[in-house]
Amino acid sequence: MSKKLIINADDYGFTEGGNRAIIECFTNGAVTNVSLLAVGDSFEHAVKLARENNINKIGVHLTLTGPFKPLTSIGFSKSYIPFLIRYFAGFVRKEDIYTEFKNQILKVKKEGFTITHLDSHQHIHVVPGILKIVIKLMKEENIDYVRFPQEKINIFTELIDPLAIIRSLLLLPMCGLSARLLDVPGIKHNDYFTGHARALRLRKKDLMRAISNLKDGLTELGCHPGNREEEKAALCDKGFVDEIKARSIELVSY
Repeated sequence: MSKKLIINADDYGFTEGGNRAIIECFTNGAVTNVSLLAVGDSFEHAVKLARENNINKIGVHLTLTGPFKPLTSIGFSKSYIPFLIRYFAGFVRKEDIYTEFKNQILKVKKEGFTITHLDSHQHIHVVPGILKIVIKLMKEENIDYVRFPQEKINIFTELIDPLAIIRSLLLLPMCGLSARLLDVPGIKHNDYFTGHARALRLRKKDLMRAISNLKDGLTELGCHPGNREEEKAALCDKGFVDEIKARSIELVSY
């Protein structure tokens, strides 16, 4: 086997400045895949930029949390913790999640994009009941890939703040519970994932460490160059791109 790496930029469509940063990393840097927020405030701007740069394949960044306006009557939570409380308390109907996600996917498709994969804001799609909905939609909309954000983390070097610890303590068991759901015909996903522990704080040294530890198979590195200038600079750093090539890592997209 060979080492294959997808570098996926999340939150495309959030802000115009973020959109431009992501496109720069896609055209001049190491980013190979982009995930579009159908409910982002700068969705139309993102679509325009993608067309101008001949991007016709894109991922959908499914959303149930954050400062966004839903496409249906479902209510979004500010972040994943209040959402999970509402969800497990039975205040969020699965039918409403299905309808919202369906509308988000169709909105992106309507713009003429081929959808490469599905992922989600704050990885909310790996909650087992929600992942079942996502898999159903993948089959309905002929989408082959979904992100599986299970990351092997060194808690002593990577989890440097309490929020990162909380995120990981919530995400890891969700991934463990959801893994078996992905073992169905027609559903594909990355073998490995990196970028969660240092989300929104990736620097060049973090990227270098990530590629130095790659295993054979398909790894996705999730990033947010539209949210952090330092992250954008690292992803556009020629030295980083050259190091990927020097290590015989194949940059690919979904």
